[in-house]
Amino acid sequence: MLAAFLTVFVFVVLLMCRHKDIAEDVAENVEECRESLRSCPPGYPRHSAFLSNLANRLHSRFKQWESLSDLNEAIELHRAALELRTPGHSDRSMSLNNLATSLRDRFQQRGVIYDLNEAIELHRAALELRPLGNSARSTSLSNLATGLQERYHQQGVLSDIDEAIELHRAALLLCPSDDSDRSMSLNNLATSLRARFQQRGIVLDIDEAIELHRASLLLRPPGHSDRSVFLNNLALSLQDRFKQRGVPSDLDEAIVLHRAALELCPPGHSNRSTSLNNLATTLQYRFQQRDVLSDLDEAIELHRAALELRPTGHSHRSAFLDSLANSLRDKFQQQGVLSDLNEAIELHRAALELRPTGCSYRTSSLNNLAISLQVRFERLGAPSDLDEAIEFHRAALELRPPGNFERSTSLNNLTNSLRARFQLQGILSDLDETIELHRAALLLHPPGHSDRSASLSNLAMSLQVRFKQGGAPSDLDEAIEFHRAALELRPPGNSERSASLVNLANSLQSRFQQRSIPSDLDEVIELHRTALLLHPFGHSDRSASFTNLAMSLHDRFQQLGVLSDLDESIELHRVALNLRPTGHSHRSASLDSLANSLRDKFQQRGVLSDLDEAIELHRAALQLHSPGHSARSTTLNSLAACLQDRYHQRGVLSDLDESLELHFAAH
Repeated sequence: MLAAFLTVFVFVVLLMCRHKDIAEDVAENVEECRESLRSCPPGYPRHSAFLSNLANRLHSRFKQWESLSDLNEAIELHRAALELRTPGHSDRSMSLNNLATSLRDRFQQRGVIYDLNEAIELHRAALELRPLGNSARSTSLSNLATGLQERYHQQGVLSDIDEAIELHRAALLLCPSDDSDRSMSLNNLATSLRARFQQRGIVLDIDEAIELHRASLLLRPPGHSDRSVFLNNLALSLQDRFKQRGVPSDLDEAIVLHRAALELCPPGHSNRSTSLNNLATTLQYRFQQRDVLSDLDEAIELHRAALELRPTGHSHRSAFLDSLANSLRDKFQQQGVLSDLNEAIELHRAALELRPTGCSYRTSSLNNLAISLQVRFERLGAPSDLDEAIEFHRAALELRPPGNFERSTSLNNLTNSLRARFQLQGILSDLDETIELHRAALLLHPPGHSDRSASLSNLAMSLQVRFKQGGAPSDLDEAIEFHRAALELRPPGNSERSASLVNLANSLQSRFQQRSIPSDLDEVIELHRTALLLHPFGHSDRSASFTNLAMSLHDRFQQLGVLSDLDESIELHRVALNLRPTGHSHRSASLDSLANSLRDKFQQRGVLSDLDEAIELHRAALQLHSPGHSARSTTLNSLAACLQDRYHQRGVLSDLDESLELHFAAH
């Protein structure tokens, strides 16, 4: 054991000495360049070269130690060198490129969009000085494309990502199969296509991105220093495609690739924290799909490990705080341990403090904190949490103006919070605002957009709620049309089709109850039959589908008096009840519904056993409705009515006495 300890100790000492040597080498290089610059004062022919050399050394030191003062000085020196390299100077394009690269790095540190805008203009100017045939043209094409892609991620202007893709394609054409830069060009084009897919949802973009990532990975075989980065990029694209198509193999392959990338980033590797975070995020997503708790537990441990590698003062600490917080929120929603949610909220607050006004990532932190606060409101019911969530969602929306590709997400998040407050306080202005925000989100999801069906459904649901409040027929008619449009966009095989079938059926049933149009009810029944077919044995919504169909058939029986509808309704209610055993949250509702149908059957056919069974079912439901339960009074009245019916049949006074007592208790 002592030998093992000494071996580790010697390794650590050697590693520390190596880092010290590197730091000393970098410092010496910077000082040597400073001395050279002093020996070549302004006016000397090579003064611009010495300015550029010192700037490059400072930039390299910034890359290693992230000292912003080094980067700021490098930018000033690059500006000075550029001024000395006037139009026509042979090194002007290089100075333009160097200054642009440094400005882009400062943007990544500070998030000030002015730096990125200037970097893009400088890259454009450099590209103009590198025409077809120039050996550095592909580099300029890639640099300009990368800057435009970063601006797209900040401002969401689609023309930026479209131009970036065309520039990356042009750069790839200048990198033949044996070119050392081809792998990077393939990767850059794939990354920009993935970004466009995330906005427009065009499957061809993500398919092409994956194929390009696979091709670039082949050029980074085992042993290559960049292989872990390329494994990671392919994994991220596969994860995006899984979200679109839901093919489990894409998600599983993404996790395998992230694990492989992590193995190539051992402790001490500069990319280890990123690999830990990426694997954690993908495992967390698989947990959200399959509810395997071990995936979430592993994700949380990986996020904690990644955060430890991003200590206080690190430029990317805020992102890792948010990632850990999101996984803890998922764990709370799975296990209900409030300390997990409270920790998530504190982590989100810490991330937000690291993203002050002007930071390009502030909107993400505002959004994450708001979501967690709303989750805590749903658990504890504290209105202050919900009010704060709404304020944070409003602040995030203000930072995503028209044209920003994430504006629709902020619109939907704010609507969710406002709708929750309306349900709590009944303030109609909250519901009205919700509807207007849903309309705005729908405009951002035109025909062909992957999220259009969800926007149509959300707007329809809110209009339906307002109809229940105000009774305006136009709200209900509009809700029905939007539900129809959403259903058309969810063809057979779509995972949301059953939800759309039920939503449309519910809105048509509301219209039937208002206007008594038989065709509406007939359509309701057919929609529920179709939804039931999508909920086979073992499906969590199967009992609800039986109940929905049974209720709509019961409604048609009450309108038309067709006994076959009532008989089918009773059989369906029996099946639903069997699927809701003792302890099921909806068992009491099934007991009452079956009892009501049996009482109707008794009133039609006079078979006393039907009434006896109805009474026993209502008694069983009443036992599940303790004092204070919202449905207790209804069950008391229903049981009382059945007992009164039996008194009229048999004349047993105890039935009448109990009936009167139950009616009195109900009121």
